[in-house]
Amino acid sequence: MNKDTYIGLHIVDCLLDGGSGHPDDPVLAEWLASDASNRADFMKYKKIWEESRFFTATATFDRALAWEKINRINQRRERIRKRFTQLCYAVSGAAAAVALFMALSYSGVLEKETQVTLSMSVENGSRSEMTLPDGSIVKLNAGSSLEYAFDRKKKVRELRFQGEGFFKVAKSDCPFVVNTQNGLQVKVLGTTFNLCAYETDSSIRTALLEGNIELSYHAGNLRLKPGEMAVYDRGKDELKKEKGLLSHACGWVNNKLYMDEMSLSEVCKKLERHYNVQIMIHGNIGETIHYNGVLQEESITDVLNALARLSRIKYQVSGKNINITSK
Repeated sequence: MNKDTYIGLHIVDCLLDGGSGHPDDPVLAEWLASDASNRADFMKYKKIWEESRFFTATATFDRALAWEKINRINQRRERIRKRFTQLCYAVSGAAAAVALFMALSYSGVLEKETQVTLSMSVENGSRSEMTLPDGSIVKLNAGSSLEYAFDRKKKVRELRFQGEGFFKVAKSDCPFVVNTQNGLQVKVLGTTFNLCAYETDSSIRTALLEGNIELSYHAGNLRLKPGEMAVYDRGKDELKKEKGLLSHACGWVNNKLYMDEMSLSEVCKKLERHYNVQIMIHGNIGETIHYNGVLQEESITDVLNALARLSRIKYQVSGKNINITSK
């Protein structure tokens, strides 16, 4: 990720939080203080962001009315494209990309003849939140991606998903189906749940907060009730319920990492995604050292210092590369 894209992500996060002139984000604050031109650019982005809100404003979701409006989108498509072109020339960097994506998503320009689709991905070191055309809200953790589709003929809301997401699904008669990379499928009608399904992880974990969901794979299915959790072991091809705390499973939404007998290797895997760094663990300490507790630190250095206090490890940082060894 280049420098402009990196600071652009912080600018977008600030704008999504209301665009305060004195952001709590230390990275953005440092960037603003470093140069008067940066502050001028920020005010330009903020002004254009506020003026472009009419593209992304959403009303209370009415399924029948929403899809009726989508049928009329073709008549307005050329006019909308011209507006988006003007917006792209006015705004640069990540702010323009997000404003354009949101406008396309909600206006229906991404539609097909019988299917409305959209996609989004979040790089390591970043998080995002989006509202789907059906009114469902999805918070995406670092390194996650999704592709949403609604077919008016089949009446099914369907997602292809990898990574970690917190879903608040809008109630509808149309089923909401999430497909993961390894064939595990989550079916809901209206519910709130967390799904952790990174391509590189050995397991897929689901935690249900509200409603009911059904997990399906080739060997069978499993229904969950509110408060229950499940894990699918890819290596064993086994799906079962597991014990745990919902607050811990969803802790990342509040920028917390709960470590329940978590190995150093697993902790470092999560840190790599969250801070967009590469961590090398030397020796066998990755699996022999385990942690219990919660981390809520602002920087990767703060986290590493906390881990070093909890165990006999030391670290060296060189840019985005971190080496961890035993003391």
